[in-house]
Amino acid sequence: MSSLATAPTIGTTLMRRSLEIPCRVAAISGGLLIAALAIITVISIVGRWVASAPVLSDMAMLAWVSPITGDYELVEMGTAIAVFLFLPYCHLRGGHVTVDLLVMHAPAMVQRLLAVVAETLFLVVAGLITWRLYHGLLDKHRYMETSMLLDIPLWWGYVGGLVGFALLTLVCLYRTCDAFTYDPQQPDSKQNSPTQSSSAQVQESSTQGDL
Repeated sequence: MSSLATAPTIGTTLMRRSLEIPCRVAAISGGLLIAALAIITVISIVGRWVASAPVLSDMAMLAWVSPITGDYELVEMGTAIAVFLFLPYCHLRGGHVTVDLLVMHAPAMVQRLLAVVAETLFLVVAGLITWRLYHGLLDKHRYMETSMLLDIPLWWGYVGGLVGFALLTLVCLYRTCDAFTYDPQQPDSKQNSPTQSSSAQVQESSTQGDL
Protein backbone atom coordinates (compact mmCIF):
# COMPACT_ATOMS: atom_id res chain seq x y z
CA MET A 1 0.00 0.00 0.00
CA SER A 2 1.12 3.52 -0.65
CA SER A 3 2.82 5.39 2.18
CA LEU A 4 0.39 8.25 1.52
CA ALA A 5 -2.64 6.05 2.06
CA THR A 6 -4.78 7.17 4.97
CA ALA A 7 -6.26 4.96 7.64
CA PRO A 8 -9.57 5.37 9.51
CA THR A 9 -9.36 7.34 12.74
CA ILE A 10 -11.87 7.76 15.54
CA GLY A 11 -13.29 10.96 14.07
CA THR A 12 -13.79 9.54 10.56
CA THR A 13 -14.76 5.93 11.28
CA LEU A 14 -18.49 6.66 11.05
CA MET A 15 -18.02 8.51 7.76
CA ARG A 16 -16.06 5.62 6.29
CA ARG A 17 -18.66 3.07 7.38
CA SER A 18 -21.43 5.12 5.77
CA LEU A 19 -19.47 5.16 2.48
CA GLU A 20 -18.43 1.51 2.53
CA ILE A 21 -21.77 0.00 1.45
CA PRO A 22 -22.55 2.51 -1.36
CA CYS A 23 -19.04 2.13 -2.75
CA ARG A 24 -19.31 -1.66 -2.68
CA VAL A 25 -22.71 -1.56 -4.38
CA ALA A 26 -21.35 0.77 -7.07
CA ALA A 27 -18.31 -1.46 -7.69
CA ILE A 28 -20.42 -4.62 -7.87
CA SER A 29 -22.83 -2.90 -10.25
CA GLY A 30 -19.91 -1.89 -12.45
CA GLY A 31 -18.61 -5.46 -12.43
CA LEU A 32 -22.00 -6.88 -13.42
CA LEU A 33 -22.23 -4.29 -16.18
CA ILE A 34 -18.82 -5.28 -17.53
CA ALA A 35 -19.84 -8.96 -17.44
CA ALA A 36 -23.01 -8.16 -19.39
CA LEU A 37 -21.03 -6.19 -21.96
CA ALA A 38 -18.61 -9.09 -22.35
CA ILE A 39 -21.52 -11.46 -23.06
CA ILE A 40 -22.98 -9.00 -25.57
CA THR A 41 -19.60 -8.72 -27.31
CA VAL A 42 -19.17 -12.49 -27.56
CA ILE A 43 -22.70 -12.97 -28.91
CA SER A 44 -22.20 -10.21 -31.44
CA ILE A 45 -18.85 -11.62 -32.64
CA VAL A 46 -20.30 -15.11 -33.01
CA GLY A 47 -23.31 -13.72 -34.84
CA ARG A 48 -21.10 -11.71 -37.20
CA TRP A 49 -18.96 -14.77 -37.88
CA VAL A 50 -21.96 -17.02 -38.59
CA ALA A 51 -23.59 -14.41 -40.83
CA SER A 52 -20.43 -14.09 -42.93
CA ALA A 53 -19.47 -17.79 -43.10
CA PRO A 54 -19.90 -19.21 -46.63
CA VAL A 55 -21.82 -22.35 -45.64
CA LEU A 56 -23.49 -21.35 -42.39
CA SER A 57 -24.94 -18.15 -43.80
CA ASP A 58 -26.89 -20.15 -46.42
CA MET A 59 -28.58 -22.41 -43.86
CA ALA A 60 -32.22 -21.49 -43.26
CA MET A 61 -32.13 -22.56 -39.62
CA LEU A 62 -29.37 -20.01 -38.93
CA ALA A 63 -30.93 -17.15 -40.84
CA TRP A 64 -31.87 -15.42 -37.60
CA VAL A 65 -28.26 -15.34 -36.36
CA SER A 66 -26.69 -11.92 -36.80
CA PRO A 67 -24.56 -9.45 -34.84
CA ILE A 68 -26.30 -7.37 -32.20
CA THR A 69 -27.36 -4.02 -33.59
CA GLY A 70 -25.61 -1.16 -31.84
CA ASP A 71 -23.18 -3.34 -29.90
CA TYR A 72 -20.47 -0.68 -30.22
CA GLU A 73 -22.80 1.91 -28.72
CA LEU A 74 -23.69 -0.36 -25.80
CA VAL A 75 -20.05 -1.21 -25.08
CA GLU A 76 -18.95 2.42 -25.37
CA MET A 77 -21.56 3.78 -22.97
CA GLY A 78 -21.51 0.81 -20.60
CA THR A 79 -17.74 0.79 -20.21
CA ALA A 80 -17.68 4.49 -19.36
CA ILE A 81 -20.38 4.03 -16.72
CA ALA A 82 -18.58 1.00 -15.23
CA VAL A 83 -15.30 2.92 -14.90
CA PHE A 84 -17.09 5.75 -13.08
CA LEU A 85 -18.69 3.23 -10.71
CA PHE A 86 -15.34 1.58 -9.91
CA LEU A 87 -13.58 4.78 -8.87
CA PRO A 88 -15.22 5.41 -5.44
CA TYR A 89 -14.40 1.96 -4.02
CA CYS A 90 -10.89 2.06 -5.47
CA HIS A 91 -10.12 5.39 -3.81
CA LEU A 92 -11.81 4.41 -0.55
CA ARG A 93 -9.41 1.47 -0.26
CA GLY A 94 -6.40 3.55 -1.37
CA GLY A 95 -6.03 1.50 -4.52
CA HIS A 96 -4.70 4.17 -6.86
CA VAL A 97 -1.11 3.70 -7.97
CA THR A 98 1.35 6.24 -6.58
CA VAL A 99 5.10 6.70 -6.97
CA ASP A 100 6.43 7.40 -3.49
CA LEU A 101 9.90 5.87 -3.32
CA LEU A 102 11.30 9.12 -1.93
CA VAL A 103 8.25 10.15 0.09
CA MET A 104 8.13 6.95 2.13
CA HIS A 105 11.55 7.81 3.62
CA ALA A 106 10.66 11.45 4.33
CA PRO A 107 9.90 12.72 7.86
CA ALA A 108 6.40 12.13 9.22
CA MET A 109 5.48 15.82 8.97
CA VAL A 110 6.40 15.90 5.28
CA GLN A 111 4.38 12.76 4.60
CA ARG A 112 1.37 14.22 6.39
CA LEU A 113 1.64 17.50 4.44
CA LEU A 114 1.88 15.68 1.12
CA ALA A 115 -1.07 13.47 2.03
CA VAL A 116 -3.21 16.54 2.80
CA VAL A 117 -2.18 18.27 -0.43
CA ALA A 118 -2.77 15.16 -2.58
CA GLU A 119 -6.19 14.41 -1.09
CA THR A 120 -7.27 18.05 -1.29
CA LEU A 121 -6.31 18.26 -4.97
CA PHE A 122 -8.17 15.04 -5.66
CA LEU A 123 -11.22 16.45 -3.87
CA VAL A 124 -11.15 19.62 -5.98
CA VAL A 125 -10.79 17.69 -9.24
CA ALA A 126 -13.55 15.21 -8.34
CA GLY A 127 -15.89 18.02 -7.34
CA LEU A 128 -15.15 19.92 -10.55
CA ILE A 129 -15.82 16.89 -12.75
CA THR A 130 -19.04 16.16 -10.84
CA TRP A 131 -20.20 19.71 -11.43
CA ARG A 132 -19.44 19.56 -15.16
CA LEU A 133 -21.09 16.14 -15.52
CA TYR A 134 -24.25 17.59 -13.97
CA HIS A 135 -24.34 20.44 -16.49
CA GLY A 136 -23.56 18.01 -19.31
CA LEU A 137 -26.50 15.86 -18.21
CA LEU A 138 -28.80 18.89 -18.31
CA ASP A 139 -27.61 19.82 -21.81
CA LYS A 140 -28.04 16.30 -23.20
CA HIS A 141 -31.48 16.02 -21.61
CA ARG A 142 -32.54 19.44 -22.89
CA TYR A 143 -31.60 18.72 -26.51
CA MET A 144 -32.51 14.98 -26.28
CA GLU A 145 -29.43 13.80 -28.14
CA THR A 146 -29.50 10.08 -28.88
CA SER A 147 -27.12 7.45 -30.23
CA MET A 148 -27.03 6.78 -33.95
CA LEU A 149 -28.32 3.20 -34.17
CA LEU A 150 -30.29 2.44 -31.00
CA ASP A 151 -31.54 5.97 -30.28
CA ILE A 152 -30.37 5.67 -26.68
CA PRO A 153 -30.62 9.04 -24.92
CA LEU A 154 -27.06 10.16 -24.20
CA TRP A 155 -28.03 11.64 -20.86
CA TRP A 156 -28.48 8.11 -19.52
CA GLY A 157 -24.72 7.68 -19.61
CA TYR A 158 -24.27 10.96 -17.78
CA VAL A 159 -26.48 9.68 -14.95
CA GLY A 160 -24.13 6.77 -14.30
CA GLY A 161 -21.09 9.03 -14.48
CA LEU A 162 -22.67 11.59 -12.18
CA VAL A 163 -23.52 8.95 -9.57
CA GLY A 164 -20.00 7.54 -9.65
CA PHE A 165 -18.25 10.90 -9.39
CA ALA A 166 -20.63 12.26 -6.75
CA LEU A 167 -19.79 9.24 -4.61
CA LEU A 168 -16.10 9.68 -5.42
CA THR A 169 -16.30 13.29 -4.24
CA LEU A 170 -17.69 12.14 -0.89
CA VAL A 171 -14.88 9.60 -0.62
CA CYS A 172 -12.34 12.32 -1.40
CA LEU A 173 -13.90 14.49 1.31
CA TYR A 174 -13.55 11.67 3.83
CA ARG A 175 -9.94 10.99 2.89
CA THR A 176 -9.10 14.69 3.01
CA CYS A 177 -10.45 14.94 6.55
CA ASP A 178 -8.62 11.78 7.51
CA ALA A 179 -5.35 13.06 6.01
CA PHE A 180 -5.16 15.82 8.63
CA THR A 181 -4.77 13.14 11.30
CA TYR A 182 -2.62 10.88 9.12
CA ASP A 183 0.05 9.11 11.18
CA PRO A 184 2.58 7.39 8.88
CA GLN A 185 4.44 4.37 10.18
CA GLN A 186 8.16 4.92 10.16
CA PRO A 187 10.30 2.13 8.70
CA ASP A 188 12.47 2.14 11.85
CA SER A 189 9.57 1.06 14.08
CA LYS A 190 9.66 -2.73 13.87
CA GLN A 191 7.74 -5.23 15.92
CA ASN A 192 8.87 -8.70 16.83
CA SER A 193 7.98 -10.97 13.93
CA PRO A 194 6.74 -14.57 14.42
CA THR A 195 10.11 -15.83 13.14
CA GLN A 196 11.97 -13.85 15.80
CA SER A 197 9.59 -15.14 18.48
CA SER A 198 10.11 -18.72 17.35
CA SER A 199 13.89 -18.25 17.41
CA ALA A 200 13.71 -16.87 20.93
CA GLN A 201 11.62 -19.84 22.06
CA VAL A 202 14.10 -22.30 20.50
CA GLN A 203 17.03 -20.59 22.22
CA GLU A 204 15.17 -20.61 25.53
CA SER A 205 14.35 -24.32 25.17
CA SER A 206 17.97 -25.20 24.35
CA THR A 207 19.16 -23.20 27.36
CA GLN A 208 16.78 -25.05 29.66
CA GLY A 209 17.95 -28.38 28.18
CA ASP A 210 21.58 -27.56 28.92
CA LEU A 211 20.69 -26.76 32.51
